[in-house]
Amino acid sequence: MEWLAFTAPVLGLVIGMAAGWSTRAGIDRRDESAALNALIMDLHLKRSLAPIEPRVLAGTDGEAALRPTVLDARDRILETLTHLRGGSPDTAVLMRMAAACGLYLRQASRAPERCQFALMELRETLEEGVRLLSDGRRRVRSLPPGERSTAKPGRPPSRTGRRGS
Repeated sequence: MEWLAFTAPVLGLVIGMAAGWSTRAGIDRRDESAALNALIMDLHLKRSLAPIEPRVLAGTDGEAALRPTVLDARDRILETLTHLRGGSPDTAVLMRMAAACGLYLRQASRAPERCQFALMELRETLEEGVRLLSDGRRRVRSLPPGERSTAKPGRPPSRTGRRGS
């Protein structure tokens, strides 16, 4: 009976620690998923990242107009890194996405007339990153960068040409 007096409190302590750790891990996963969803939505809403047929531009205005968008995207990606759990496999994906933003900025400043080509390379990397981040294991939605829907939320499409009965 003496062993029961020692074992019961130790067992209770172990179960309590496991429950606390499990709860904390769940909260961390939820925070990480929310941060990833916010990043993906932000990239999705950036119309400058929409797919285009790139062409050579005559002036440098195109590069100057795109620079703030890419800088903001890079900042948001780096900010999202602070919400990841230690050892998260998503760290490498976000680092690759941030590096692609830096590469775009270097390429566009060297050859501003070819900034649209660099932008589409950036978009491909961001789209691949979004696919990897939203692999279906958690509640992270996949939304392609720059392809925000033009339909207004909550409104059904108009039904022209149909009359009610």
